[in-house]
Amino acid sequence: MESKFRGFVEKELDSMVSLDAIEKIVAYSKNFPLHTVEDFCFGAIVGFILTAAVAGAKMMYGRDPTDKEMMEAMNIVDRRTMEIRGVIKLAMGK
Repeated sequence: MESKFRGFVEKELDSMVSLDAIEKIVAYSKNFPLHTVEDFCFGAIVGFILTAAVAGAKMMYGRDPTDKEMMEAMNIVDRRTMEIRGVIKLAMGK
């Protein structure tokens, strides 16, 4: 993945992995019958990041991201999973 695109994805993930952002997702989760709020929050963050990757590629390159770029975005999320889950637990008061 080009460093510009990778940096964009990392920056978007940084903005989502804030206590304030995750507390909002936790609050929204109360509107749904869920098995676990933690998994809902994690899924929401993954969805936001993949959406941001698509928007970023369109903005930077005027096209949809390639499969390779989308996999790299997922790899970034995978690499930072422990960090993401840690902030989710903090936001939930665990």
